[in-house]
Amino acid sequence: MEKYYKKQSPTNAPPPTIENDKNDEMPSSSKKGRVEVNLTDLPANPGLRNPISSYHPTDRDQVRRAFLQKGPCQPQDHKFPYTGCGQDKRRFNPIWFKDYDSWIENHEGGPNSVHNQAYEKCQNLLNQKQHIETVIVKQSSQARTEYRIRLKATLASVRFLLRQGLPFRGHDEYEDSNNMGNFLELLQVLANQNEAIKRVVLENAPENLKLTSPKVQKDIVNATTAETAQAIIYELGDAPFSLLVDESRDISIKE
Repeated sequence: MEKYYKKQSPTNAPPPTIENDKNDEMPSSSKKGRVEVNLTDLPANPGLRNPISSYHPTDRDQVRRAFLQKGPCQPQDHKFPYTGCGQDKRRFNPIWFKDYDSWIENHEGGPNSVHNQAYEKCQNLLNQKQHIETVIVKQSSQARTEYRIRLKATLASVRFLLRQGLPFRGHDEYEDSNNMGNFLELLQVLANQNEAIKRVVLENAPENLKLTSPKVQKDIVNATTAETAQAIIYELGDAPFSLLVDESRDISIKE
């Protein structure tokens, strides 16, 4: 090593250099502070707008939405120059802006240009009625309303038959039958008396949601039985009660 480096005495050694930490000289926070954006004061003229990237990331979507809602930039007070049209001179009339809110003096390209396609997509985006989410929510709300009407009509029929102690089923429950049974016939009477019920029950109901099958009838009867038993138990409370059991034999004397 002595061949390449020469020894130095401690007295001739240069003083150690201490580099200043550049991070200490920098401000405590290098992040750009968020400035609140007034969406109502955003310029409509695209030439005067700041780039979207200049806004805070949290505000960019709101700024884009505000620009879309402003629509095309229509300079109402601009004096458009005259152009020659044969022997006459004509110019764009700003009054047309009042009747056509999507007009501007000159469009980029023809009807199928990228500019017009982008404008059409923008209009579709702003039209909330066309959004698939709006359509689904509307259909779901309508389906829930129709289901409630159908269920109430079914419950009314079941409640009446249980109170009167009448049978539900019929011997021939087809739609072309003269007597489909007490349950279906009563439901048909309710439909004939109420147009709102008629629109959602029997033949107007979905095939998988008619609420008229024997299984559905039994489920509603069982639910009614459970509710009746609960009401009796709640009414009795802790009071004593007795049961009177009567018996009778049939002709075969087996039961």
